[in-house]
Parts: sequence; C-alpha cells; structure tokens
Amino acid sequence: MPIEITVPRLGWSSEEGVFAGWLKKDGDPVVSGEPLFALESDKVTMEVESLDKGTLRILPGGPESGTVVQVGQVLGYVLAAGEQIATSPEPPRRMPASPRARARAKAMEIDLSKVEPAAGAKRIVEADVLRVASAVAPKPVVAVPAPRARQIIADRLEESFRAPHFYVHAEADASFFVRTREDLVPEFERLHGVRLTYNDLLIKAIALALRDNPAVNAQWRGESIAALGSIDIGLAVQTQQTLLTPVIRDASRLPLAAIAAARQSLVERCTKGSIAPADLKGGSVTLSNLGPFGVDRFQAILNPPQSAIVAVGRIAKRPFVDGDALVVRPTVAISVSVDHRVVDGVAAAKFLNAIVRGIESPARLLL
Repeated sequence: MPIEITVPRLGWSSEEGVFAGWLKKDGDPVVSGEPLFALESDKVTMEVESLDKGTLRILPGGPESGTVVQVGQVLGYVLAAGEQIATSPEPPRRMPASPRARARAKAMEIDLSKVEPAAGAKRIVEADVLRVASAVAPKPVVAVPAPRARQIIADRLEESFRAPHFYVHAEADASFFVRTREDLVPEFERLHGVRLTYNDLLIKAIALALRDNPAVNAQWRGESIAALGSIDIGLAVQTQQTLLTPVIRDASRLPLAAIAAARQSLVERCTKGSIAPADLKGGSVTLSNLGPFGVDRFQAILNPPQSAIVAVGRIAKRPFVDGDALVVRPTVAISVSVDHRVVDGVAAAKFLNAIVRGIESPARLLL
C-alpha cells in the first residue's frame, strides 16, 4: 500500500517546521535512506530521508518552500510498482505567503485572501500586506514580529518559568582553578590537539558533583520523579541566530581531554549551523557561563525538562576572607537554579558545595 511521507518531529517540543523544498521530483524513483525534502526548525536544517523504495508521488497543492508545515502533515507518498493514489483536480488554494507576511497580516488583522502579490510574483510578501494595510486604514503602530527562533525561545522560557524555581549561591576561591588551567594549557594542547577552557573544567566539576548527588539527576514527569540513568551535561551556546544547548554525554566518566574535544566539536557545529537534533536532546544539568562577557554573577532559569542549571560568572580578583585575614584572590560566583518539585534545599546546597569543592580543589578533576 502507498507509504505516507509526513513531516517528522525535529525536537521534543517541536510541533511545526518550515518546509525548505523537495530534493526529488514527482515521479522520481527513490530508495530507502535517500533524502526526499529539507525541513527547518528554529535550531537546524535537516534532510528527511525515505523509509522505503518506490516512486515518489508529491501531493498537488502541497506546501511551497518557506511555508510552515505541521508535524504529521502528509506531503506525499512512496508508491510500489503499479500502485496509484486517488487523484482529483488540484483544489483552489490561497496564494502562498512568506512567514513574515503571515506574521504581519496576523498582527494587523488582515485577511491574506484579500492580498494580491506583485505582478509575476509567486507568493505574498510582507510588502504586499503593508500595501493593503495602507490602502484600507491609517498606518497602525505595530511591533515587528520576532524571528521564529526567538518565538520558540520565548515559548520555552514561559514553559520553564512555570516550574517552581529556587536558587542557591556561593563564591569559590578560584586561585588553584586558574593556576591549574594555566599550567595545563600548553601541554594539553600539544598532547590532545584542543585548547583546555574553563568550561571544560566546569563541566567535569558539575558532572562529578551530580554523580555524588544523584537526587539532583532527576526530572519531574507528570506526577512522578524520574531518576536519570546517565550524567549528561548541557552547555549553553549563543549563536547569531539563537541559543543552543548541546549535550556532552556521560561526562562524569570522560577524561578532561574527551570533554574538551566533545565541547569543541559541539560548539563549532552550533556556530556553523550543522548541529544535529540528537546533540540537543536530553541532558541532566546545563552550564551557562557568562563570565567571558564580563558578568560577575546571575541566576539562570531552567532548561526544561532538566531540574537544575548552573550559572557561572566572571573569574576576577576580589576581596576574600581567608581565616581572619582579608586578602585579594581570584574568585568566581556560582548560582544553581533548581526545580523545587524535584530538588529540595539541602540537596541543592550539597550539589552546589560539591561544585565549589571541584573548583577549589581542581586536582580531583584530573583523576
């Protein structure tokens, strides 16, 4: 029987994507694993492959490149030899419109069916909507629609903040932490071909703290708490388009060299826009480090469905009390935000203290 070609789910919270065009033509032969069409999410562009072999049949009146499609939407079929699908004359349909045109029309309450594209154009663009708006009413003051990636981030942040957060804070003596990295950098790069960063050491410290405090390595699932089977650390990475959180798997068991190599590869792929959806899934805890941007301290909000996120500020020389003496030392502020449905105050405090121990005694991160 004909095999449906549908829009797949690109992420755990994704319900739609942007159709980026067919990679095969109607009537072309296809084989299993051959790319059929391209699909964009707020994070990545991926090629969707055929699950079987046969002949491609594209539904008439299907989506144009650049239009939004819903998860599960049928785009066409793969037909075996001799198979047919019921056909009917192409139904009348609304002229395709760009995402910005749709957003602008929605904001200005304009019916797109009453908007005509410019002569010779194949779809409605934002300028067409504005032309209609200026003709029927005084030009209203409207907000420019946010990019789709920003809309997705906004939705995720609203979902995150519905979880009952609380925060714990500490300031760590970073003297040995700084010295350890400075001592290791030249030889580390020569041996492993990657530059050791503070984030690599922080990821290891967080992973070991999570291993020693498994109550934090859990998630709220409906009315139950699910203990996670591995320790996977997400790293917040800001690109020009959006904020991504690629995940370093099984970080508590990895040596620093493997963590550094994984971190470098993931960050490079995020920057180039070639990160795979699988690299962004899951994660026990996320590290968000704004120290390189001159931020002394901050509180992060959760990356759902994770139950904790670690916010790290700038390492700088500050007054520090050592016993009865007031000295100047490099220090760093650490903040842990947790989901109170899963993690209580004492468990959060123990987790934070374990991170601080890893920073103040970094030799344990090298074992």
